[in-house]
Amino acid sequence: MKKWHLVIAVLSIVLLAISCGPTTPPPEISDDAKSMAIDGIMGYDRVRDAAILQDGRKLSLVIIVDYGTSEEYAKQLGDNFVRMVKAFGPEPAPGKIIGEGMFDYLVGVYYPNEELVVMGAKVSFSDHITW
Repeated sequence: MKKWHLVIAVLSIVLLAISCGPTTPPPEISDDAKSMAIDGIMGYDRVRDAAILQDGRKLSLVIIVDYGTSEEYAKQLGDNFVRMVKAFGPEPAPGKIIGEGMFDYLVGVYYPNEELVVMGAKVSFSDHITW
């Protein structure tokens, strides 16, 4: 009977060690992929600047647009920027819908004076941006 308690205790410790072990880090989006996505969004009318920041599985996408850019157009820009990052990065390329992925996105579109036009988020298990 004592032998079984010892076996169970050892197995429990081994399973605990395995489950608490290091997890694989999220893939980094390469500088080339970031550059291609930024160059792509910079080609749109009214876009002045753009940036991508990565913190693990969290991506922050920022677009600076001309004054007077409508909220609807800003949302289209944000949607297109996420699609480009997904297409050039390690995630599955988007189709008609953006689709699920491995990253959480926070998308902000701002005027040059840092006034927010729109802010949206897309979590990895969602297939679209919530504005």
